[in-house]
Amino acid sequence: MRRVKVDEAVPGQRVARALYYPNGTAMLASGAALTPAAIQRLAQAGYRDLYVFEEGAEDVDGRDLVIEAARAPMARKLAAFFKSVRDTIGRAAAIGSADEATTVSEKLAHPDVRKAVKSLRFVEAMSGPELDAFFDGIALEKDAPMVTGMPRTEASHHVDHALNVAARSVMVARRLGWLPRECRELCVGGILHDVGYHVLPEEAVKAAPGQQLHPAAGYHLLRSDTGLSLLCAHCAYQHHERFDGRGFPRRLVGMQTLSARDSTGPGSMHRYASVIAVADIFDLLTSGFPDGWAMRDDEALQLMRNESGKALHPDGLKAFLALTPPFPVGLEVEVLDGEWAGCTGIVASVAATAMDRPAIKVLRSGGAPLPKAVDIDFSKTETSFRPRGSERR
Repeated sequence: MRRVKVDEAVPGQRVARALYYPNGTAMLASGAALTPAAIQRLAQAGYRDLYVFEEGAEDVDGRDLVIEAARAPMARKLAAFFKSVRDTIGRAAAIGSADEATTVSEKLAHPDVRKAVKSLRFVEAMSGPELDAFFDGIALEKDAPMVTGMPRTEASHHVDHALNVAARSVMVARRLGWLPRECRELCVGGILHDVGYHVLPEEAVKAAPGQQLHPAAGYHLLRSDTGLSLLCAHCAYQHHERFDGRGFPRRLVGMQTLSARDSTGPGSMHRYASVIAVADIFDLLTSGFPDGWAMRDDEALQLMRNESGKALHPDGLKAFLALTPPFPVGLEVEVLDGEWAGCTGIVASVAATAMDRPAIKVLRSGGAPLPKAVDIDFSKTETSFRPRGSERR
């Protein structure tokens, strides 16, 4: 399994990860053979890359962040729900024309808008068999080293981002020893952390002042007759706050620990928001949306390490780093020295005890396929390697 750019895909290659339309319905199933028409359809849908099975490495397969059978139904439900939020609230009020969060709160407090919010049935949307399956399908800590990224389109970005942030936040919370009910509440908060975008007009979202409105918009939306926990509203309100107080909209500071025993004081971020902030930043850095540039996972993780104790809570980041491989399965790499110097291959597996030293399959020399794939476990050798370039996804 290898991640390739859509414009480099070749007819006949087989899809290794199912691909979906923005509404969550299937476009290409895992195992489907690419045709010229299918490749064109992927490009038209806005996909920049995909996973394909690699000759000589057919046995290489990563682990989805959330098992596909559980993620797909929740993605469909969430896509429909976000559309309902945009349509319903949009009809009730023209939110976002002003540049003050207080104005947004006043509009969301209008009786017509409150009635519209109630009609959306947030509790029903954030419960049921789809959410149960999604929550239960999130990768366990033992599976974390094999987790791979998920190709996405600009149209599906909000849904994919919401689910990725929720899943990674839950993984961190489990590692921190939080209770199952707390992890479940955090999951809902993660899914809805950016819901404020869906009550702001597109022109407001794209403008810098408008981007800073969405946390407050999400908070005032979620606390008004939705029936959800107030902590879910604070996940939306606080996910752009930073540990050192440099975030927005209220310049809160992080708590000293993320223990459930420590209560949130005035001027402090809630621990849920501190965890979501870490997952949110990683997903934005590596997704390539909205500006098209995506960091490799190792590049993003290094940038985040540099923000430990500054922008990011050190405990939350430490747990996240322990769960996130810098060189995920399917990444193309080049061997830099030793017998196979100059040859390229793909990451085949990652061990929890050596996340930065994966095992690879060497597949090519000078661009030509090797007669037989060669296995190198970098955790057992001092051989050097490097990922194949930064990515524009």
